[in-house]
Amino acid sequence: MEMSVVTPVCYCRNPAKLNTSWSNDNPSMRFLGVKSLGVSFENHVIFFTWFDPPLMPHSQIVLLGLLK
Repeated sequence: MEMSVVTPVCYCRNPAKLNTSWSNDNPSMRFLGVKSLGVSFENHVIFFTWFDPPLMPHSQIVLLGLLK
């Protein structure tokens, strides 16, 4: 049996894209987001939700150590 894939859609009707965060607070955490066209992502996100569950503190420390 084939499983269907559902892509979240923003209220602006644009499909959300899967991205990866590389910030110190959320290393390697994936999220779904839609940004305004022509504007930097950090300032004008119009849809955002985490795709992955939160990392345990120890896992976050290990990932940050690997990135150095």
